[in-house]
Amino acid sequence: MPEGKSANLCWGQHHHLLRYLRVPAQSRHEAHIGTSYPLPAGCTVAAVRAALTHLVRRHEVLRTVYDLTGTAADGRAWPRQLVQPPAPQPVTEATTEDAVDVIARLTRTPFDLAREWPLRACVVTTGGRLVRLHLVFNHLAFDDVALDRLAAELDELLAARTEGRPAVLDPVEHQPVDLARFEESRTDADIEPALGHWRELVKKLPADVFSKRRRVSEAAHSGSFTVPSLLSAARTIAAREHVWPSAVHLAAYAVTLAAYTGQPVVAHRMYTSQRDASGFGGAVTCLSYPTPVLADLGGDPRFSAVVKESATRVSQAMTHAHVPYDRVYELIAEEGVRVVAELNFLDNAPRSCRTKRDRYAVNAAPVDWAHAGSDSYLRVYEWADGITLALQALDAVMDAGAVEQFLRGYARLVEAHREPGTDLRVSEAAALLGFTPPEPPRIRAEPERTGTAPAERVLTEVVAEVNGLGDVDPARSYLGAGGRVLRLPRVVEALHERGWSAGLVPFTTARPLSALAHELVPARG
Repeated sequence: MPEGKSANLCWGQHHHLLRYLRVPAQSRHEAHIGTSYPLPAGCTVAAVRAALTHLVRRHEVLRTVYDLTGTAADGRAWPRQLVQPPAPQPVTEATTEDAVDVIARLTRTPFDLAREWPLRACVVTTGGRLVRLHLVFNHLAFDDVALDRLAAELDELLAARTEGRPAVLDPVEHQPVDLARFEESRTDADIEPALGHWRELVKKLPADVFSKRRRVSEAAHSGSFTVPSLLSAARTIAAREHVWPSAVHLAAYAVTLAAYTGQPVVAHRMYTSQRDASGFGGAVTCLSYPTPVLADLGGDPRFSAVVKESATRVSQAMTHAHVPYDRVYELIAEEGVRVVAELNFLDNAPRSCRTKRDRYAVNAAPVDWAHAGSDSYLRVYEWADGITLALQALDAVMDAGAVEQFLRGYARLVEAHREPGTDLRVSEAAALLGFTPPEPPRIRAEPERTGTAPAERVLTEVVAEVNGLGDVDPARSYLGAGGRVLRLPRVVEALHERGWSAGLVPFTTARPLSALAHELVPARG
């Protein structure tokens, strides 16, 4: 490929790259973002093609590919983003008869990060007349804010085309490469105030919030609970406590999680935007990643106190968000803690939740998400007229019944505090939620293994070479030995070049390299 405009990945992209690569290729579609896009009356296929191509010229992220491995001798940091020259956006055409199969293929096929642009488009026609536009995005390149801006611009371009007038769009102030180059210029001294915040927080994290519930199982469960009245309940509490509704939900999640796990100190990860802290708020790229959140409920505080502390946590996370995700990830790994419960807030207004009654649904087992490296993932969807709580969880920490009880209990806890006179202590909330106390954990011993000298030698040599290290101690984990998490794609490729095959996931754990050497297998020619 000819040398063009390039830079390191933006810091907000680190998490999504690693998440995408750690799952099997056939499951990566779980992280894709798909939407059926509304079209104005009179819109044509030609208008859609022209509008998308205009956006490709305007936003470099739409024509960016990613070099994940580089070479040990190229003298540059990697992974890197590479901006390609403008060209027409590829658009697939389907009829209403075959649209389901075509869209399924576009949605489920993993993106080829090194060659493929991060947007797929499909126009659906009936008798040659355009009826629908379906878009599939790679999450590595987009977050919700970037998608909202792109959708607004597509609206304007299509409306202008059908109305026969010039389109009016705001100027593009920053491209992702501009942000990445700014981040490249930041020194350790520049980011230390923010990174120091995370370093101190990580030291306080519990080793494993699900330790009393964890068991051996490979299944996963998913449920969603839509509660129209929960929207006003959360807003009422937020107004009373002078906080944002997100702080109410964060508090309810922490209290429910503590009640379920039997732990007075709980930790999870909350998706946090870097936009305000970075100064590049308008950049069309991915600027969010999951930051660790700690809730110390010792002393049996009242719910109002937990809400206020949660508001402080949200503010601190936003203030200190603009740091490289890989550095925060490595801090957590160095402490040997497991923080793999996730929380995300998603704004679906002005759309309706389409129900006036509470509605619980058992969803299909999230078999693809189960590879993503999380124990549980709670999404709080805010509609114009209600809240949907959607929870995915590994059976290793939560069975199907517990998923439903968790969601119903969460909603009941928030509803109970609608009235000013209610302010439950954490212990009283636990009684309200009614979880069965956790059983002692079942521990499975690691089997003894022998005969890995060749694999171990190759593995330590590759880790040292790729990361620029001296001697690497095989008794330590990859990260503990000084390996950088963003260099794992190159580690895996270098092992393959030497005749060994390895997955990325084991290197992100606390297991020693000597144990990981047992999982190397001879690569096929």
